[in-house]
Formats: sequence, structure tokens, C-alpha cells
Amino acid sequence: MTEANISSSLGGIPDTAVRHLSLPESVHQVLRRRILNNELPAGTRLVEVNLAEELGVSRSTLRTALRQLAQEGLVDIAPRRYSTVRRMSYEEVQDACYARYVLEEGAMRAIDDHRLSELADALDRVVDKMADSAESGDLAAIVDLDTEFHGCIVREAHKERLASLWSTLDAQMGALMRSSMEDQHIDLGEAVKRHRQFAEIVRGADRGEIAAELYRHYLREKGETRREG
Repeated sequence: MTEANISSSLGGIPDTAVRHLSLPESVHQVLRRRILNNELPAGTRLVEVNLAEELGVSRSTLRTALRQLAQEGLVDIAPRRYSTVRRMSYEEVQDACYARYVLEEGAMRAIDDHRLSELADALDRVVDKMADSAESGDLAAIVDLDTEFHGCIVREAHKERLASLWSTLDAQMGALMRSSMEDQHIDLGEAVKRHRQFAEIVRGADRGEIAAELYRHYLREKGETRREG
């Protein structure tokens, strides 16, 4: 695969965005998409020499991409051996979800009641895009849209420090969603449904129900596929 082929492998990413990516960033996006879409399942060994040859890049370029994937929780790197596709443990998922829940619950409290309808409109627009990505089975795109969905909430709070803290959790969102979906045995359609449901509850403007649904959204019990009751 040549450098030109790398750009064409980026799927739903617009060409205008691809042209501004460095070569390591492009390799990172190709591998990230493969991992999130389970073309490279958990446990897959990523042998540098083979991948570098396939992608038509140097091993140095590949290592830069793999280091970024490791920071995102998508691979484990064993020095002088090979990298391995990983999944976050249940405990890691819960820890990350709790942090996001606390920040977003605080953000929701800062949003005035009269702005909730407008927020719900913004959330619905993102869910519509999610539904399109689910139709094509593209989890990588769903991950990016999930970040956009929750980013709508954080931005609407207009709390700069909160937004800064929240953004530090973005890097591992892909690993978080891939691992969480596998643990809960849900598909992309169910993921879209859950986000649509949350948008509807925000529109209803019942503060207690919003808080409860946000908690359920992030902190379902291990193996839980749906709410009881």
C-alpha cells in the first residue's frame, strides 16, 4: 500500500482533512479505523515489518502511529517484539466512564432550562449522522460522533476549565466504546438508540430524569444490555 493508498483507506474522513494529515497521522487513522471496526480484533499481533511493508511506510513512521494508538488504549507495545490490539478491562471502562459522567453531569447543571430544547436539537442532528454510520457498520465514525454528541453538552455549559478537563479524556474514547460495546453485547443500532433516547430526555427538561439517564448512559452494570423496568 502506497501513501496514496493510505488516504483512500481513511473511509469517511473527508479528502480535505486527509490532505492536512502527516504520514504518521494517516497511518494512525488507517490502523485506528481497522481496530475499531474489528478488522483487527483484540489479541491481533501487529508486526512492524509486515505492517510497514503493507502500508508502504518506514518502520519509524509506523512506530509513531503505534505509540499514538497505545496512548489511546488501543494497542499494547512490547519493546523489541510486537504490538498487540487490546481491549480495556471492565475496571478501566468504569473508571473512564465515571470521570466522563461526573464532568458531564456538572455541565448539564450549568445549562439553563430554556436552552435545553436547543441542546436537544443539536444532539438529534448528531444522532442522525450516527444512524447513517451505523447503517454502514462504521464504529470508527460512531466514536467520532459520540465525542461530538457529548461535546455538545460540554460546550453548552460554557465552562472553559470543565471543557478542558473533559477533552483530556477524548483520546481513549475509541478504546472505551469498543470495549464497552463488547462487554454489554450491543450493536451499533443499540448505541444509536441509546443516544436518541438521551436526546429525547434532554428535550423533556426533567432535571431528575436527565441526571438519571446520564448515569445509566455511562455506568450500566457489567454485562447489562438494557435498563430494567
